[in-house]
Amino acid sequence: MKKLFLFTAFVSFITISESKAQWRLAAGIDVLSTPFFENIPKYRFGAEAQYFMANRFALTGGLEFIEKDLGGSAGFRFYPINPVFLRMRGILKDNSDLALGMGYAIGLNKSWRLETMADYFAVSSGFAMRVGLAVKL
Repeated sequence: MKKLFLFTAFVSFITISESKAQWRLAAGIDVLSTPFFENIPKYRFGAEAQYFMANRFALTGGLEFIEKDLGGSAGFRFYPINPVFLRMRGILKDNSDLALGMGYAIGLNKSWRLETMADYFAVSSGFAMRVGLAVKL
């Protein structure tokens, strides 16, 4: 986790000079996650704030609700080709995890976006697909 923080701080320092600060709030719910098709499905949803340090790079932080547990998340997003994004998040709770994923954002208008994402959870070896909404502030 310390390496993730140092990497994020380094990239932030490099890109701060070209900053066009923009905030976005997002929330999403997992529509499918492993293990698939179990009798009692797992539910997970989250909300996060995204701070765009540069045109293609955003720092993120928020809350994750995983079954009955509340945890935090911290990470970043990179948009190599808008509207496609890559993301990495640390899920901070009793059983912390690292989520690596990618997504696609569909613009509904100038402020609102529909986001679809897929995440691989490195520690728990899980997979999830999420749908959410984001609004530009």
